[in-house]
Amino acid sequence: MEERICDDSDSDNSEDGTPEEIQLFYDEWDKSQVLKFLLFLLVLLLLHDSKLILPRDMQGFEIDFSKLNFCFDWKALDLDDSTMVDEPETNRDFIAMLSNQALTKHNADNGTSLELGKVLRANFHPSAGITLYISFQVNDLSDANRQTKPYRAVVRYLPGDIEVCSCKPKPSS
Repeated sequence: MEERICDDSDSDNSEDGTPEEIQLFYDEWDKSQVLKFLLFLLVLLLLHDSKLILPRDMQGFEIDFSKLNFCFDWKALDLDDSTMVDEPETNRDFIAMLSNQALTKHNADNGTSLELGKVLRANFHPSAGITLYISFQVNDLSDANRQTKPYRAVVRYLPGDIEVCSCKPKPSS
């Protein structure tokens, strides 16, 4: 591997760009994006120092947004609205479809026979698409008592591309 030494002298190494190209790159930085990032870091620091970081068992699922001043673009999804779908379908229908996909993957990976009972809530934040944190109840068809069990799924959604990141039972408290 070739060792490179950086200095302030002029260079004709074209892969670094000309001084004009480098300046143009920095001029094109959106100052509001830089300020948002710095604000994000500051809030993280304040949250850490004041011990207001979300407990590990919440992991994005049961967030009480009313207690937060700044949510970093996280939002609770109104299940009875149609913000993510075309009417007459509702967000609940959309989340049920994603939950069923997560359960299908979970059943295939774990040899279980779970079926969706009821969608409880969903939170989301923009990512490469939308990342949804879904809480729902399942019915275990192999359980003689057919008791419902709380489950959670993390699903990344981009129209035409759905990725189930996880589908697990809700940890007991």
